[in-house]
Amino acid sequence: MNPDSDKTQMEQRPRIDQLLSGFAPGDAISQEALIMRSLFLNAGYDSDIYAVNKSIATEVTNECKQLWEYKGREGDRVIHHYSLYSEAAPLYLESQAKKIMRYHNITPAGYFRGFDDKLFLQLSEGRQQLKNTVAATDTVWATSAFNLQELEKFEPKHATILPLLFDPKRFERPVDPTVKTKFRRKLKTLLFVGRMVPNKKIEDLILMFAWFNKVIDSQSRLVLVGSEHSCPRYYTMLRMLTASLDLPNVCFEGYASEAQLAGYYQAADVFVCTSEHEGYCLPLVEAMFYGVPVIARRAGGMPEALNGAGVLYDKLCHQELAELVNLLLTDKSLKKDALDSQTKRMAELNNRDAQSEIIKLLEDV
Repeated sequence: MNPDSDKTQMEQRPRIDQLLSGFAPGDAISQEALIMRSLFLNAGYDSDIYAVNKSIATEVTNECKQLWEYKGREGDRVIHHYSLYSEAAPLYLESQAKKIMRYHNITPAGYFRGFDDKLFLQLSEGRQQLKNTVAATDTVWATSAFNLQELEKFEPKHATILPLLFDPKRFERPVDPTVKTKFRRKLKTLLFVGRMVPNKKIEDLILMFAWFNKVIDSQSRLVLVGSEHSCPRYYTMLRMLTASLDLPNVCFEGYASEAQLAGYYQAADVFVCTSEHEGYCLPLVEAMFYGVPVIARRAGGMPEALNGAGVLYDKLCHQELAELVNLLLTDKSLKKDALDSQTKRMAELNNRDAQSEIIKLLEDV
């Protein structure tokens, strides 16, 4: 056996690398990148994750490489997780590898005007660069039909829908006991999990809860789980709104680990999402995984994430939404129908053969 020949063969193994604008624990795109890497490695590819250096969280530096380390070779494949403009974009365009655009949607920049000017510019630039990025891309993998529809006007060479990947094994760990202890008092618990950013319309959730708590059920709490660092000015506005309403039992929990997240979901009586713009919305799936009845606005990719499960609403005022939440909590028949539909949806997701989906899609690249 020739050692040099073996070394050359190893060096020439096909690669599928991923480029991200950032990498952080709990982030849906980062979580999907980890799932994809595992699938690629299992399929016999070499694979690494590369992210913008300054946007890699310190606790996960061992899971990805810095962006400058990426060297795309001809014959390899590279996936760009696209949700805003970053330093990863030009590197993707310059790569000699076959290009796959993983489109997660770009939040309309207007939501961030006055709250985060830097992110406003990144999102605006991301929209402006969509046409060029799609033109340079060999195939688009969109997380939802909603996302794919946004790109159709740019006439991609090839495009398909690959729903966001979800790994329930993330939650197969002991629940953080501090969460259980904190919420041991029996109150009706309304839960939201997600970034504290303007497109989530968390002010609508707080205003809804004001009616729910003061008119319907004073023995209730609203639990908001998500980092306050995503958009500090918006987060401050939410705290000020809560104070101005003199509203008790609104719990701003900040960032949560996976063990803590499990505790929040287990403590919840209902999961409510008032977001106006979502490419998919992974927390809806997480809530269903824990058997929490879900109410979400009929917007963006959320109807696709639920796929007939849970309860969708549209054009309700805060009082009407509060009454809908109460109906789901108190009407046994409605609650059973919602939970049965969610169980069916989770069975679909759990039976999904993501490995086969990915391999089949790679045949077109």
